[in-house]
Amino acid sequence: MKEIEVILVDIGNSSIKITEVIHGEFGETRKLDNLLELANSNDQIPLMISSVKNIDLKVFGSRDVKLLLHNSPMPITLDYETPETLGPDRIAAAVGANELFPKHNNLIVDLGTCMTIDLVDMSAVFRGGIISPGLKMRMTAMAKFTDKLPDISSEFGEINFNVLGKSTKECLYSGSLGGILNEINGVVRTLSKDFTSLNTIITGGDAHFFESKLKAHIFAGSKIVQKGLYRIWKYH
Repeated sequence: MKEIEVILVDIGNSSIKITEVIHGEFGETRKLDNLLELANSNDQIPLMISSVKNIDLKVFGSRDVKLLLHNSPMPITLDYETPETLGPDRIAAAVGANELFPKHNNLIVDLGTCMTIDLVDMSAVFRGGIISPGLKMRMTAMAKFTDKLPDISSEFGEINFNVLGKSTKECLYSGSLGGILNEINGVVRTLSKDFTSLNTIITGGDAHFFESKLKAHIFAGSKIVQKGLYRIWKYH
């Protein structure tokens, strides 16, 4: 039976994802309903956790658990004025990008509940980033803060995407998805002036809606947070 080195736990705003690592190889990522599923298991496999929410590590008892914080030992430098407010998922993704493409300028685009765009330069320095509403958040916000616009967040997959919509739903979809596309392309275009050979790495739950539509040469990073978490765990 293969021995599991560590279980990587990525706690986001919308889901809890765990990935087992066996001899440096990543297993399938699966979702949990809550942390108690992991805490109540009888094994003592080490855990490396990234969480955007406050969690109580006491639920894991004496288990070897490492929680990623801004001051955790890591192989990159954070050039950030308020590092204590920097999301651990962004830190892990930055480390993962630097692990995949060392000595390169890496732009990480994470398309989840919110969209984050972060830059790690070729000297392994986290230079800062951007946070803006994610795809579904944009759709629900337009419905919530108006009287008559519909919420298309549960049906946009069935709506045609055109730059100029021919119906209100198409216009909402174009504004949400097209706005993000233009935002990403604009950031890439602006940063490419100062950071040469910029790698753009796209990840997150909504990444597949954008991969074929972006102008930038991109790399899919479906496990980039997990790669970063594993690298930080090894760095400890």
